[in-house]
Amino acid sequence: METVKLKLIPKADFLSLVFGNHDVAFRFIKMLANHVTEREERLLHLAYHSVRKRVADALVKLAAENDGHIRMFRGDLASIIGAAKETLIRTLSEFKSEGLIDINGEILTLLKPEKLQALRN
Repeated sequence: METVKLKLIPKADFLSLVFGNHDVAFRFIKMLANHVTEREERLLHLAYHSVRKRVADALVKLAAENDGHIRMFRGDLASIIGAAKETLIRTLSEFKSEGLIDINGEILTLLKPEKLQALRN
């Protein structure tokens, strides 16, 4: 979780800006197209990768963003990878027994991120 600031743009002002300025409209459409592409890639990842691969990829990505340590609720992590919480916990236990990660309470630490990243599907 991160602290954010939120600004409200009245609908009429937003539509006036988008329809009145081609550069803004182009950038907005490009942003939406990129979002669709990201979602499509995520869906393909969910459809074609095993749970082990999805968990490994998520752990590597999250650890890179957080200095190698991950503090996240198991339910939230399960939602990210698109699996049941129980399946995630079982996979994490397997990774721990294989010496790939360490679990200390709420904190996950990657011991061998290169092996997790190279994990085959």
